[in-house]
Amino acid sequence: MTLGQEWRLPEGTTLWREGEPGDHVVVLLEGTLEVLREDEDGHIVLIRQLERGAIVGDIATVDRGVRSATVRARTECLIRRIPAKEFLAKLDEEPKLYKQLFWEQIARVRSLTNDMAASQREAITDPLTKLYNIRFFRQRLSLELDRALQTSDPVSVAMFDVDHFKHYNDTNGHQGGDEVLVSIAGTFREAGRRGDIVARYGGEEFIVLLYGATPDEANIYADHVRQLIELTDFPGGRSQPLGSVTVSGGIATFPRDGSDAQTLIGSADRNLYHAKHSGRNRVCGMSPSQKATEE
Repeated sequence: MTLGQEWRLPEGTTLWREGEPGDHVVVLLEGTLEVLREDEDGHIVLIRQLERGAIVGDIATVDRGVRSATVRARTECLIRRIPAKEFLAKLDEEPKLYKQLFWEQIARVRSLTNDMAASQREAITDPLTKLYNIRFFRQRLSLELDRALQTSDPVSVAMFDVDHFKHYNDTNGHQGGDEVLVSIAGTFREAGRRGDIVARYGGEEFIVLLYGATPDEANIYADHVRQLIELTDFPGGRSQPLGSVTVSGGIATFPRDGSDAQTLIGSADRNLYHAKHSGRNRVCGMSPSQKATEE
């Protein structure tokens, strides 16, 4: 006996909306369905697409609940609509169908988990360099400073700015400038210690969280990165004012140079400014005597 009835749905037809009762199950025979939800701002978000052979609506039907999402025909579709009573009776007759539905749910969960992970990465990542973005960096720095307060560990921040970057863009074009930023981002990944948080601060600036690094260790790291970048043979680099693509750096260490995320970043930024105005292609850190002078 064939369950339910076949229906042909025009593109854009809504099968059901979120919150409606689970009174039937749909088997997709042809076409593509889309599962949608509304976010907090009222925007419709695509959760996933369903292709031929998919069963949809089974959870709400089995637990006699309501629909957790809206389902709509993305293309013209041919479906088999099975009323809840028929579907549940079939499950009682053939318990093996429960196993089939179980594995289908596992596949859905895995797919959704992968999609959520990708969305999370996108939310905290700079689209050009694939480093973390500054929003994530600030959040993580605040957390690490809270941890350091409990453990008395040092936490250092290193900021970098590409020297004469406007000159490079004007000479080699913005695409060439983007390629330099991507390459420098790769240098940061290779030079860093495991667990370091590297972010694009904005424009041609980068920032690194070095948990457990003393001022001397932060300086060694920052100068190592500076040297690696200076020695990289970037296309058009020799036309730069310093003869190659270079960076200037500024470092600051908690708790010596700042008691919270904002002041620590501010100290590193001031040291970066000092490096830029002291000839560029160098790293500067705030010594206790410098700090006393500023105060």
